[in-house]
Amino acid sequence: MSVLLLVVIYLIFISLGLPDSLIGSTWPSLSQSLEISNALQGVLSIIVSLCTILSSFLTMKLITLLKEKGVIIISISLTVIGLLIFSYAPNFIVLCIGAIPLGLGAGAIDTTLNNYVAIHYKAIHLNWLHAFWGVGATLSPFLVSFFLTDLNGWRKGAICLACIQAVILLVTICTVKVWKVVELNFDKKEVNEEVEVKKVGFFNSFRIRGVAFALISFASYIAVESLTGNWFSSMMVFGFNVEESVATRWTSSFYLGMMIGRFLSGILSLKIKDKNMIRIGEGLVLVGLILMMCNFYMPLMPIGLVLVGLGCAPIYPAIIHSTPERFTKELSPNVMSIQIGFSYFSTLIISPLYGVVAKYTSFAYLPYYVLFFLVFLMIGNEFTLHLVKDKSKLLDKLNKKTTC
Repeated sequence: MSVLLLVVIYLIFISLGLPDSLIGSTWPSLSQSLEISNALQGVLSIIVSLCTILSSFLTMKLITLLKEKGVIIISISLTVIGLLIFSYAPNFIVLCIGAIPLGLGAGAIDTTLNNYVAIHYKAIHLNWLHAFWGVGATLSPFLVSFFLTDLNGWRKGAICLACIQAVILLVTICTVKVWKVVELNFDKKEVNEEVEVKKVGFFNSFRIRGVAFALISFASYIAVESLTGNWFSSMMVFGFNVEESVATRWTSSFYLGMMIGRFLSGILSLKIKDKNMIRIGEGLVLVGLILMMCNFYMPLMPIGLVLVGLGCAPIYPAIIHSTPERFTKELSPNVMSIQIGFSYFSTLIISPLYGVVAKYTSFAYLPYYVLFFLVFLMIGNEFTLHLVKDKSKLLDKLNKKTTC
C-alpha cells in the first residue's frame, strides 16, 4: 500500500510542475494576444509567489484541520480553477485573478508532500519527487507548443493542462482510502529520529555563522533557475526572432534536463557528497550558459539550455539536504525556514526585474544576467562551506551578544 501511495504522490508532483512553466513558455503569444506589455509577466510571477508564500505558511494549520489528503485535493482543485480562468481571460486583470488559485494550490502541495515524504520514506525519494516535478514542467511547454498555431493557441494549451490536472485530481480522490490504510500501517522505523531543536529566534537565525552566505547562495540558485525557465522563450522570440512554437519546445528542454538530472542525482547522491553535487551542478550551468552566449549558431541554444537544466538539477536538493550537516540538526530548522524565505525573495524580485531590464536593453542578454547570479551562487556556497567547518563557532555571535 505504501508503494501505491508513493506512486500517487509522484503523480501529484507531476501536477505541481504542469502550471509552473505555462506563463513563461506562452508569454510571447499571450502578451501579443491580449495586447499587453512584455514586462508584465513579472507581475503575474509576483502574484503567484505571494500566494505560494501565504499557502505555505498556512499549510500546517490546514493539515491539522483537513489532513494531508484533504489539503492536496483542495490544492489540485485550485490549480484546475486557475488554469481555466487563464484560458478564458479576456484581459490582464483576469489573468491576475487566475494567478491567485495557481499560487495558493502550488504552495500547499509543495509543503505538504515534501514534509510527508521526508517523514515516511527514504531520502532518495526527495530527489526523485522533484524529478517528477520536472516531468510536469517539461510536459507543459511541450504540449502547449502544439496549440500555438495562432495568437490564441495558448488558451487551448491552458485548457489541455486543466484537463490533465482534473484527471490527476480524480485519481487522488479515488485513492483516499489508500492514505487512511497507509497512515495506520507505517512502520515506526521509517519515522525520522527526533532531535532537540535549538530555537534561537527569527532575527538571531541570521547571526548564525555562515548563514548570510548560505542565503546568498540559495537565493542566487533560485534566481538562476527562475530566470532561465521564465524568460528563455521570450529571449528567443523577442531577442532572436525565433518562431514561438520552436522557442516553446526549446524551453521544455530546460525542464527535461532538470528532470533527467534529478533522477540521476538521486542515484549519485548515494556515492557523492552534497557539496560536490553542488559543484558539479555549478560547472554544468556555466558550460550551458557559455553555449547560450554563442548566439551566432542557434543550434547551440537548446544544447546549452539542456546543460543548464542538468546543472540546476542537483543543486536545490543538495542545499536542502546538506543544511542539517552544515549547521547541525539542532539549528537546521531555524536556517531552513529563512532559506526558503529567501528563495521566494528571488522569485518575487529578481525574475520580474529582468522583464524591466530587458524592456530597456535587450532580451538577448539573458545568459549574462543568469551568469551574474551563478557567480554569486558559487561564491556564497564556498564561503558557507569554509565558515561552518568548526561547528563550535556557529553561535559565537549570539554568545557574544548574550555576554555583553
